[in-house]
Amino acid sequence: MSSEARTSADVAGAPADVAAKVEQFLLGEKCTIAQKTPDGLTIWFVTRKTMLSWELEGAVTITPAAQGSHIELVLNTHHNRPTALMDGPKNEKAAKKLTEKLTAAL
Repeated sequence: MSSEARTSADVAGAPADVAAKVEQFLLGEKCTIAQKTPDGLTIWFVTRKTMLSWELEGAVTITPAAQGSHIELVLNTHHNRPTALMDGPKNEKAAKKLTEKLTAAL
């Protein structure tokens, strides 16, 4: 059973500009940037651990779209953490919430 969650959204702005804003947003959310592609359009990150949840691994990919940029967000249980039965629904909720906060910030 997969615990991977995917969300996406379309936003205004050129992909390079959106990617820079996404990176700043993730840093503001206290995420750790693990890696990014040379063009900066794909960013891998790790969320912070809280009292109620382990860290999550994530990736944001920004691609050109008709009205600006398309953002795809993927979240999954961190590879060094135990998995649980409810990880899938919990990750979906976290991905949706993070995408909503991200699009509002852009």
